[in-house]
Amino acid sequence: MLFEILTTGSMLGVMGASYYYKTNYNNDGDKILKIAENCGLYTKEEKIRLYRRSYNKKSKYTEYVYKIPLGLELEDFTSKYGKFKDGLNNSSVRKIELKEFKNLKLNQNILKQIQNIINNRTQLNKEIEFEYDGMLKIRVYDEGLRKEYPFTEDLFKNLKKWEVPLGVSLQKVINIDFDVASHVLVGGSTDMGKSNVLNLIATVLLHNNPEDIKFTLIDLKGGLEFSNFEHLKQVKNFATDAEEALEALENVKAEMTSIFTMLRSKGFKNVKKANIPTRHFIIIDEAAELASAGETDQEVKKIKIECENIIKDIARRGRASGMKLIYCTQYPTTETVSSQVKRNLLARICLPVDTATASTVVLDEGGAEKLPDVQGRAIYKRFRKVEMQTYLIDDDLINKVIEPHITFKTRGEKSSASLNNEKTSETRSYTTIFKEV
Repeated sequence: MLFEILTTGSMLGVMGASYYYKTNYNNDGDKILKIAENCGLYTKEEKIRLYRRSYNKKSKYTEYVYKIPLGLELEDFTSKYGKFKDGLNNSSVRKIELKEFKNLKLNQNILKQIQNIINNRTQLNKEIEFEYDGMLKIRVYDEGLRKEYPFTEDLFKNLKKWEVPLGVSLQKVINIDFDVASHVLVGGSTDMGKSNVLNLIATVLLHNNPEDIKFTLIDLKGGLEFSNFEHLKQVKNFATDAEEALEALENVKAEMTSIFTMLRSKGFKNVKKANIPTRHFIIIDEAAELASAGETDQEVKKIKIECENIIKDIARRGRASGMKLIYCTQYPTTETVSSQVKRNLLARICLPVDTATASTVVLDEGGAEKLPDVQGRAIYKRFRKVEMQTYLIDDDLINKVIEPHITFKTRGEKSSASLNNEKTSETRSYTTIFKEV
């Protein structure tokens, strides 16, 4: 009896899978035609016509290639993105999982268990992409992005020296190479994953370049986001308010000026040409706190203006001296992200924001306001934008990477990472103090 049940289950699984693909994939091309017609994407003379269809097994998508009528453009279709996506996902389908048959319990309810497996349905979760190269290409992915992709230690491998894997798009892993894209603008609403992105970047850079990296960390949310990194030997400046930020930025500017003097004296145009391996990353979390616009305290306003001027200088001249600016805000406005800074920050990462205006401040175009309300979902843009789910890095891995590089700035001080990894003990230490008389 057991053999018969399993055999029947296997056959039903194959039939279910066949039914699933036959009824839910082969007719997507027809659905697209119907959606286009219902959206008015046609002219008096003609409608869009299917030219070719192909399936990509590796990336798991079907590509439909259409010829579109004269007078229509790509924007006509991308503006209807939501209607196409909802139309292709407007039903649930029968989905039989063969592994469920392994969990069958041999009792009087076995037939009901099998029936539940057979009647299992799942909501479609297809994702689509548009492209135009003389023909309209619409790629329909079997499934969209997951809500979470954990960062694992394997991802440290096979990276270029200053390369960081940011996340996963529908087709590939999205990497940023800081030897190519020197400065980055990061924006996104509160609690959407911006701090995770910063921790991810800092951790990967530290892991792969412990001897060649310096950090200036300006954490204007009380210093909590970068507290794990504060006592690293690679951290040269750490600031938690505007006054400390000015001091840190002045130190960076002095270092930058010194490097320029050295390069000029030796006839080099930049640190790369001079074979200088060190790179200095200036990470500013919540740059809105340094915006001078709207500041009523005149002394504080003066400090913030000086900070803004140095940041503009780093954005403009930092690349040649090995200075890399990562400029972040959860309030993307023209006041918090000046045009002088932005035009030098060519790589952009925008997590979900509430308005098209905020998206435009970061990306120079809308799109991020339409992202799903998922932590870590983002648009990465250097030349063209691509949606991705950023990798999620956990505190245990961060602490594992930073622990060997911690230096205690106060005798007897313990790092948060050390405290987390030690058992509580009732030991007592004594310090002898010598006083000059």
